[in-house]
Amino acid sequence: MVFFLFLISISYAGVIKDDVSVIDRVLFSWKAVCTKMVSFDSPLIEPVSGTEIDCMGKKVNVTDFCEKEMAQDPYFLRGYVNEASKEVVCQSGKKVIFKYQCVRLADKRICGQTAEISCKEIRQKLARRLDIVHQSFTKNEKGIKELNCYFESLPRNQNGNL
Repeated sequence: MVFFLFLISISYAGVIKDDVSVIDRVLFSWKAVCTKMVSFDSPLIEPVSGTEIDCMGKKVNVTDFCEKEMAQDPYFLRGYVNEASKEVVCQSGKKVIFKYQCVRLADKRICGQTAEISCKEIRQKLARRLDIVHQSFTKNEKGIKELNCYFESLPRNQNGNL
């Protein structure tokens, strides 16, 4: 299910798949987010993008907010702005499958590097605390390059290593 229009440097049209195994969603009002993230009262709050709100002139990245609020959650994935409800949604999950079609010149930034580097960038936006278990570039039946990233929570040993 594709939820987001927030991959700033990536065209939404290029997203083929963004499947998330959601285990939890925690909601925060925009006011609560601004109160915790800025040092002044913010009576006027507006969405800037799918991942940012403007608290009276100070832009707040909601994923950074969620990461702090969900510090104990090993499955925290991402935060996003819900304009309809005027809430920030902090999402947790155990698995994310992301597939992106490289069709525009602007896609060069994400499609012109190795799959490992590209998936690391995507991980920061979509699967913050999960491990990358697969990354690759393939070509579809029309010969169009596609980025494939698979993120999952891998078991750790007693030392905290994989």
